[in-house]
Parts: sequence; C-alpha cells; structure tokens
Amino acid sequence: MASYRAGVLEIVNETPRVNLFRLERPKGFSFVPGQFLMASIDGLYGREGALVKRSYSIASSPLDKDYLELCITRADNGLFSVAMHELDTGDVVNISGPYGVFSLKLPVPENATFIAGGSGIAPIRSMLRTLCSSPAPNAAPNGLRLFYGFRTPHEFIYRDELQGYAKKKKLVLHTTIDAPADNWGGDVGFVPEILPKYSDYAKSDAYICGPPVMVPAAIKVLSGLGFDGKRIYREQW
Repeated sequence: MASYRAGVLEIVNETPRVNLFRLERPKGFSFVPGQFLMASIDGLYGREGALVKRSYSIASSPLDKDYLELCITRADNGLFSVAMHELDTGDVVNISGPYGVFSLKLPVPENATFIAGGSGIAPIRSMLRTLCSSPAPNAAPNGLRLFYGFRTPHEFIYRDELQGYAKKKKLVLHTTIDAPADNWGGDVGFVPEILPKYSDYAKSDAYICGPPVMVPAAIKVLSGLGFDGKRIYREQW
C-alpha cells in the first residue's frame, strides 16, 4: 500500500471525548466506503522503540475530494489517541492504505440496515454520506435505516448530519443510549436490544460496526429476525 504525508486541515471537537480530524486527501488516494487507513506521527515511538501506528476507519466519503476525515476517541491510556488530540492544524500525519474488506456493496438494495455503536459510526457514516449524496445510479437511498447506540446523549457523533438525513427522509434513524438520562427522547438500551422493536420491514443487507460485545450480539438478533447471514457485513474494534 502507498504511504503519504497528510496535513491537518481542521480539528472539530465533536463530543467531550471525540475529535474529528480533517486531513489533506493525498493525490491518488482512493477508497471504498467502509475501509480504513493506518496512521502514525513522526517521533511517536512505543516502549520497544518502534514507530506507533494505529488503524482508523475513514469517516469521510470518497465523494469528499479534498479531505479525509478520521473520528478519534481520546483514551487516557491510549498513547496514539492522546498524541492525535494534541495536534494542531498544520501538523502532519503519516497515512497508508486503504485497507479492509468491510465495504459498501453496490447496488444497495431497498431497506438496507446499518448498525453502529460509539465511534463505530465512522465507516457507517462514510457509507451513508455516500448514499445520501451520490448521484450515481443504484446508489440512492431506498428505505435506509440506521440503528446507532452510544453511552450518553453527549456522545452522539455526527448528530447534525445524521438528523439532517432523517429530516430530509433519506434515512430512518433510531438512536439509543445505555441508561436513562434527562432530556432524552430516543430509546434506552443496547443496540441489539432495540432491533426487534423496529423489525416490521423487509430484510436485506446489513452493515455493523462497533465494540466486540455489540457486533456478535447484533448478528444473533438479526439472524433471528430473518436476515440472511451471508448478507450481514461486520467490522469491530
């Protein structure tokens, strides 16, 4: 895979723990929604003296020609994520890729289902952004559904964009938080738990990305609802 140096164009504090990093999109860098890249920072070495590298799903769409976007949660004990959160515009990140077989399959059938937990929304957002804005044949939204779970209302990543798609009726959006909270009008409970509540529609392709506990649980529920296991695509982190 080719390697590039990408300057930081913009950093957006999306939630208390998540920053969105817009990087220059290197000339010739192409990818399919759902794929990831490897990132490193000059001078950031681990205990054994090797350059620290981390994989991140590409959250932007291939239609975004001028930039790549990464959605990075700061973990207090995460050497790389802390270093990323300390970067400023104009700094440089080394990237290589793209990698991964988790990717959007075209043509997208009607009633395609997308399921995400936490920062697992990153590759799903790339897919939905592509579908909701693509002029390409067989890529228009047809009853797309997103089930998205996060811990608290303050951790709703890409809130404005996803709610915007829902308001324009390009997407049916179901959101849920882990435990009850004030001023929350969505569902409460883990994502797999709410799937049967909204199961009265034709089953087709399903894309899942989230933590290791969520992904197999969601697959089990989908299988019980009548989804074809060969048409359930998954990624976990």
